[in-house]
Amino acid sequence: MKTTVLLAILVAIALAVAWFIFSKPAYPLSEEDAKKFFLEDLQGRYPSADVREVTEIIPLTSTDGSPYFQLQARVTNGMSTPCPERIHVYYDYPPKNFVAQPPEYITKGCKVCLNVDVCVLAYPEEAIIASHTYPGAELVGDFVRQNAEAEASPQYFENFENQTGVWQVNWSTPSAGTAYEVLLSKNQNRVLEVRSTPVPN
Repeated sequence: MKTTVLLAILVAIALAVAWFIFSKPAYPLSEEDAKKFFLEDLQGRYPSADVREVTEIIPLTSTDGSPYFQLQARVTNGMSTPCPERIHVYYDYPPKNFVAQPPEYITKGCKVCLNVDVCVLAYPEEAIIASHTYPGAELVGDFVRQNAEAEASPQYFENFENQTGVWQVNWSTPSAGTAYEVLLSKNQNRVLEVRSTPVPN
């Protein structure tokens, strides 16, 4: 009798452990929980990033009828440098087989529009890089090379001085007597104008 009871208890424990190990954890499927979980994961994977933000959350249903969220995040390193690196990270919550999708590089190695046929300057990191590397911005490129502490301030305008879709990138540094304003066309992917401004001492 005692052996049978002990055997039954051991079998019950083994079944409980197996269920705990192999069953899917129960995730609270709220958008806020998905966002929180994703941001915590990004903090762990990209601890030195300047920017980590969830940019899109899409509620979906899998083929077996279970709900999940598809999330996209922006992660930027070196935002205050002339060559910020931006990646887009994609994630499913609950994670499918706990495998995250590979990140997509938007800027890398001081280059923009990676692996695309038609380039659109959609993001501030792209505008910063284009403002000192594109044809027509040679003066700004020299300025950036000669002033290691130079900082860029990008701003996007739907309408700017009779132009549509314009990035304005201002370059300045406390030690230089000149600041630069670069105007770029978002959709035409080119420098429109470079303006220099004397900085009073």
